[in-house]
Amino acid sequence: MLDVVLYYFLAACLGYFLLRRLVLERFEMPMQGKYVFVTGCDSGFGRLLVIKLASKGVNVFAGCYTQQGVDELRKKEISSWGRLYPMRLDVTDEGSVEDARRAVERILEEEGAVLSALVNNAGIFTTFGPDDWCGTAEYAISLDVNTLGAIRVCHSFVPLLKKSKGRIVTMGSTAGRLHGLYVGPYVTAKFAVEAYMDCLRLELRPFGVSVHILEPGAFKTELLSESAQKSRIQKIWNSLPSNTKAEYGEMYRENFEVAWQMGVNVVANPNLFWVVDSYIHAIFALWPRLRYSPGWDAIFLFVPISVLPTSLQDLLLTGLYALHPGPRLLPAALACRRRETNKSPWNFMMKTLTYATHLAMFPIFCTAFLIRGMSTKTVVASGNHTVAEN
Repeated sequence: MLDVVLYYFLAACLGYFLLRRLVLERFEMPMQGKYVFVTGCDSGFGRLLVIKLASKGVNVFAGCYTQQGVDELRKKEISSWGRLYPMRLDVTDEGSVEDARRAVERILEEEGAVLSALVNNAGIFTTFGPDDWCGTAEYAISLDVNTLGAIRVCHSFVPLLKKSKGRIVTMGSTAGRLHGLYVGPYVTAKFAVEAYMDCLRLELRPFGVSVHILEPGAFKTELLSESAQKSRIQKIWNSLPSNTKAEYGEMYRENFEVAWQMGVNVVANPNLFWVVDSYIHAIFALWPRLRYSPGWDAIFLFVPISVLPTSLQDLLLTGLYALHPGPRLLPAALACRRRETNKSPWNFMMKTLTYATHLAMFPIFCTAFLIRGMSTKTVVASGNHTVAEN
C-alpha cells in the first residue's frame, strides 16, 4: 500500500514540475509602460538588461556607478516605446541611494505610475587568491558592494514595491550556494546576500512582494576578463608581506594567473543573454521561479554538487580544481616538502586515491545530468545570441 501511495505522490510531483516548466512558465504579463529600477548598468548584464527592457517598451531607471555609464546610455538610440532614465548610483553610499529613490519617486508621481520591479545587479569581484593573500579590507569591499549594497537599495525601494506589490530580483551566484577555492571574499558576500534575500522573501510575502534570486555560473563579463583578473592578482600580490611571498613563491603567482584564465576560457559562457532573459522572466513571468541557474556549469556541476554532503562537496571540488587545464598550483614551501616525501609509499597511495576520485566523478556527473535534465530548458528568448564582452 505504501509503495502505491509513494508512486502516485512521485507521479504527481513530476506532473506538476512538467506542467509548471513546460506550460505555466511560458505565460508573461504585459511589459509595455511598466517601470523597473536596475542597479549596476555601466556594463555587462545590467547594461544589456536595461537596453533589452527598453526595446520591449519598459521604462527603465538605470543606476550607473560612473558618469561615463550614464552618458553612454543617454546616447543610446532605442527604437521602442520604452524610456531610459540613466542616473548616478553608488550602492555603497546611503546618500546616493536615497537621491536615486527620490528621483525615481518624482518621475513616478509625475507619470502617475508605480514601480513594478527592483533589480539588484550591481556587483564586484575584489580579488583572486588564497585567504593568506586577503586582508579584512578585501572582505569589507566585497561585502559593502555585493551584500550591503543590495540591502541599502532594498531598504530604500521596498516601500515603493509594497505599493505596487512588485518584485525584487537579485544577482546571486553559484558561489552563493557552493564554496570554492581562491574566491573567499566573493563567496562570503554572495552567501550573505542570498541569505538576506531568503529572509526578505518570507517577510515581504504578506505585502504581496516576491523575491527572486539569479545564481549564474561563469559568464564572460568584464568581471572575468583576462586584464581584470591579472590586475587583481598583481595588485594583491604587490601588497603581500615578504614572508607570504616567500611561502608561495613567484612561480605560484605566475601559474595562478595562467591557470585561472585557462579555466575561465574553458568554463565561462559567452552568451550573456541567458542571464538577461532570466532576469526578464523573473520580472514579468506570471509563474516566476524563486531561483534561476543560468549556465551549463551551474546546471550540471555546481547546483547538483551543492546538495551533496559537505565531505563529498569538498572531495569533488578539490578534484575539479586538480583537473584544471593550467599549470600545477603548489606553494613553494609545500613544493620543498613534497620533494622530500615524493618516494614514500604513503605518497603513492594518496596519488592512487586521487586518480580513483577523478574516475569516480564521471558517474556522479552523469547522475547529476539526469537529475537536472528536466531543468535545462531555462526560459531564454534570445538563447542563440552570442554577445561580445562589454
